[in-house]
Amino acid sequence: MQKLVNTIKLMAKTGLFFAHADGEYSDKEKKYVTDFVSGIENIGDLDGNLKQELLDTVNHTYTFEEIIDETHALLDGFDENEQNAIKKSLKAFVNQVISIDGERKKVEQENYIRWRQSI
Repeated sequence: MQKLVNTIKLMAKTGLFFAHADGEYSDKEKKYVTDFVSGIENIGDLDGNLKQELLDTVNHTYTFEEIIDETHALLDGFDENEQNAIKKSLKAFVNQVISIDGERKKVEQENYIRWRQSI
């Protein structure tokens, strides 16, 4: 269960990084990330502390280096097939976050390319 929690937290953190990357954290971006994290209510076995820990994730901003380090640390705990599935999910989530406000800014695209190369 902890691996699932760590994966969800990393997705939220990565989404927040990209939502802030262009210097504008739009209401649509905020709602998308917050709704994603709030969806943890559907995971039955999480205790209150873990749920709160996940919800607290959206109250912070994260650096590129933090995201890369946490991604590598998380992926190390999975086999190659699981790693590929997590990367695919992360990429899809990030693409949604940077497209949700209706525009893909240059800085977002540059960070996305750099991020993909780093993971």
